[in-house]
Amino acid sequence: MQPRKIALVTPSVRMLGARQSLLALARALDKRFVPVVVCPRRGDLESELQAAGIATHIHKLPPWRKGKWLVTLPFHVWLLSRWVRKQEIRLVHANEIHAAPYVVRMGRWSGVPSVVHIRLSVTERQMRNYYLSWADRIVTVSRALAEPFRAWPEFEKKVRVIYNGLDVAEWRRKAGDLGAMRERIRGELGLAPDAFLVGQIGLISRRKQQHLVVEAAARLKNPKCHVLIVGDPSPGEMEYGREIAAAIAGAGLSRRVTMWPFRRDIAPVFAALDLNLLVSTDEGFGRVVIEAGALSVPTVGTRIGGIPEVIAAGETGLLIALPDAGCLASAIEGLAANEQLRRALGEAARRRVEREFTIEAHAKRVMELYEELLNH
Repeated sequence: MQPRKIALVTPSVRMLGARQSLLALARALDKRFVPVVVCPRRGDLESELQAAGIATHIHKLPPWRKGKWLVTLPFHVWLLSRWVRKQEIRLVHANEIHAAPYVVRMGRWSGVPSVVHIRLSVTERQMRNYYLSWADRIVTVSRALAEPFRAWPEFEKKVRVIYNGLDVAEWRRKAGDLGAMRERIRGELGLAPDAFLVGQIGLISRRKQQHLVVEAAARLKNPKCHVLIVGDPSPGEMEYGREIAAAIAGAGLSRRVTMWPFRRDIAPVFAALDLNLLVSTDEGFGRVVIEAGALSVPTVGTRIGGIPEVIAAGETGLLIALPDAGCLASAIEGLAANEQLRRALGEAARRRVEREFTIEAHAKRVMELYEELLNH
């Protein structure tokens, strides 16, 4: 059988969790499929895809709901649909909800099946505005994200829960020698070898709640605890990033809390942590949980969205309610004081990642979905 071309469509090229997942999937598809990734512009993702030998197609994807673009949107869909037919694409897959209106129309106009990946919680209004009912299949990254779709008569037929996956071997290769990386990162921070390093890694945004982490840091009594916040704000949340920096300085926490911009060599940072945090108010899955877990680092997360499905409370990490800086501080200090428990949680997290959250398991389920649609 000839390999079939699959178009994966992304609305962004920033290397955040959704695009990391796309890159991992495109690399993991077997010889039955040839991925071609539609990117809105050149950038980090496009460079990574090219380096991996994965074909790309650059086409601007104007925001679907912005009034100034309404007149041109049908033209963009027409161009993309023509490209799909010319390239003999057999299936189109939206990597995120913002690409969904393009993908479902491309599918209909080109006569090929469409898949939409849902990575954050959706409202009934978003389901309408992004034409999700037009998709042949909806993939959610957790059971929590699938719940709103239960109101659909075709729920069982259309919706599939497929957890994100991590290329564990590649991730550990990037992390390097764990002891050496731990020493290197702590040297950059000016920390003693026995410091207890807590990390919050990801987009700086109100949804990720870095302010809660700073509030918890102010309550920590253990002098060995140090908090590292790594990430860049999105263009619409630059002010929030400045608020976090100001809060650290205003509370006199500059020696206890460090902010770093996002860095490409992020795996060694995870390797240097004693504890990972994910205290979001909305999280479909929580990729940082499995990235930390693959390196035997446990996570304290919030009981929100898909996080409780990724963290087995009391087994691979801890879960807290929101918003509660005091509870977060207590969880941090409790694990700082109990090395045996922390190591047990970290080892259990590593085993669970290897058992349930590998890129091989993820790609296998996605390819089964592709086959189901293409054979039908």
